[in-house]
Amino acid sequence: MRDFMTKHSVFYVSINIQNDSARPQIGMCHKLQKEVWQDIEEYKEDFEQVIKLREKCRIPFHHQSPQFCYRQHLVEYLKRVCIEKKLSHCTLHLAVYLLDIFMDNHSIIPERILLAANVCLLIAAKFEENYLILPKIAELNAAIHNRYEVRQYKVMELIILKFFDWYIMFPTAAHYTHYYLQAVLTPSEVKEKQESRRTLFYNIHDCITEYLDQIIDNIHYMQCYPPSKLAAAIIAASRMQIGLTMWTDQLEDMTHYVKEDIESLALQLKTAFINCEKCIKN
Repeated sequence: MRDFMTKHSVFYVSINIQNDSARPQIGMCHKLQKEVWQDIEEYKEDFEQVIKLREKCRIPFHHQSPQFCYRQHLVEYLKRVCIEKKLSHCTLHLAVYLLDIFMDNHSIIPERILLAANVCLLIAAKFEENYLILPKIAELNAAIHNRYEVRQYKVMELIILKFFDWYIMFPTAAHYTHYYLQAVLTPSEVKEKQESRRTLFYNIHDCITEYLDQIIDNIHYMQCYPPSKLAAAIIAASRMQIGLTMWTDQLEDMTHYVKEDIESLALQLKTAFINCEKCIKN
């Protein structure tokens, strides 16, 4: 099972932070427990403010990429590399986002398309993964039959980073999904289902993984919806898929989305993916 996010990610926050802090600690007085809980809540609020602010900093998408016809092949290639290298979903989603935006604003000659894709993956991995498993330039180059020189990778990396003004900490649906997992199940649901929390969690994890792998195939899910809303819809669709209600008060508190905000998008994800006239024309 591939991780949604590793603890080395710039957006990492422990999934168990709330549950762990809520447990009584041996030898901890009530006053100290209260202070710890307050610190956790303040941290949670700060995290939410920062990630929401960074979501608003995403570069507008205009659907004007001259290279759009290559996108499906590039995404499949990046998926395959991430699976082989055991890179997280957050790395993949950030790499695809960077590539989409870069291609939307540049006319790249076909001979350099795979170079741009590999460099976007390298940049994303540097922000998301443990340095011990970072893919090496030689490894990525070998995957495409050593088409480029090391120097070309370094030049392309500078070009991409300069385009983004050295700011690439953009949250994706995968980042938000990891965060929302804290509230994906309620104690009453575990009791009603008469299954272990672990079993339910793994079932919903598999559904979420499938949706995350699917949405990057469609550029409009990646670019035309706020990642926080898309992640909330993925959670809702996954809950319905394993027989749970779409939404809970717990998820509303965590995501700040009410059922009406994400219902149509969740049903859309669950039934059929959108088609766009611009995509068809391209």
